[in-house]
Amino acid sequence: MVKSVKVILAIDGGGSRTRCLAVNRTGEIVSEATSGPSNHLLVAKEVVVRSLSESIDNTLSSGNLSTNHVVCLSAGLAGVDYDGAGSGEMKALLREFGFEKLVINGDMVIAHAGALGGEAGVVALSGTGSCILGIGADGKRVKVGGWGPIYGDEGSAYRIGQMSLRAAAMASDGRGVPTALLTAIPEALRLKTFQDTVQKVYVAGMEPRDIASLSQVTNRVAEAGDATAIEILRNAGEELAEGVLAALNQLEHGPEQMLVSYTGSVVQSCEMVRERFKAVVESKSFAEVIAPRFEPVMGAWLIGCEAVGW
Repeated sequence: MVKSVKVILAIDGGGSRTRCLAVNRTGEIVSEATSGPSNHLLVAKEVVVRSLSESIDNTLSSGNLSTNHVVCLSAGLAGVDYDGAGSGEMKALLREFGFEKLVINGDMVIAHAGALGGEAGVVALSGTGSCILGIGADGKRVKVGGWGPIYGDEGSAYRIGQMSLRAAAMASDGRGVPTALLTAIPEALRLKTFQDTVQKVYVAGMEPRDIASLSQVTNRVAEAGDATAIEILRNAGEELAEGVLAALNQLEHGPEQMLVSYTGSVVQSCEMVRERFKAVVESKSFAEVIAPRFEPVMGAWLIGCEAVGW
C-alpha cells in the first residue's frame, strides 16, 4: 500500500458481529474484516475490546495499512442511542487504540446515512427488533418505536414470529382459521406437534432472536399462498409505515418531497412486507420510498467523510 493513501475506518458494531472497512476518499473498499459482538450493553467489556481490536487490526493488516493511514474512525455501535447517549464510553475505549479523530454514533444513525446516502428523511429499521429514525434537513432527530419486544417492536421479525405463534395456537384451538403455520412452525423447530412448542417457548426458553427466526417460516408459508401468513406480513408492513408516518409528522420540512427508506432483514428480504410498507407510506404522505442506497457500514463512511471534509 502506497504511504500517501488515506482511509476512513468505518465500523458497524452490533450484538452479534462487528464489521470494519477501510475506505478511501473515492469510496473504494481497500480492506475489511469481521469479528464478534461489540454491543457494550450486552457483552462484557473484554469481549467488546477484543471484537473491536480484531476487526480493526485485521482490516489494517490485510490492507497493509497502519494507523498513520487513518484520517478518521467512524463507528455506528448498537450500544449507542440515536442521540449519542452511550458514546462517551466507547469513544474513550477507541481512543486507547491510538485514533485521534473519532466519530461515534448509534447503529441506527449509520443505517439511516447509508440508506438515504446522507440525505434527510426517515428510515425504517426492521430486523430482530424494529425502530424508525427520522433526520430532518435542519438536523432534528426523531425516534419512533425501538421499545423492545415487551412494548411492541412493531413490524419486526420478532413481532412476525410472535403473531405467527398466536395464529397457529388459535387455529389449533379452533378459534382461528386454518393455517399452514400450524405444521410449518413445529417442523422448523424440529418438533413433532405444535403443542410441543409450548415446552420450547416457556420451559426451554426461546430467546427473542429465536422467535424472530420464525419470520422466515411465515414468509415461506405466505409465498405458498397461506392467507393467515400473508395477513401477518402485510400487517407488519403497515405497522412500520405507521411509525414512519409518525416520524414524518414530527419533522419540519418545506414543500420538498421527503425521502423514506428501509434497512434490516425483514423489509429487505420480504417482498410482501416491503410492498405494503411502500404502499401505505406513499398513499398517506408526500414521501417517496426508495430502496436503500448503501449498507449501514458505508453510512459510517459517509458520516466520516463529512467529519473530515472529504
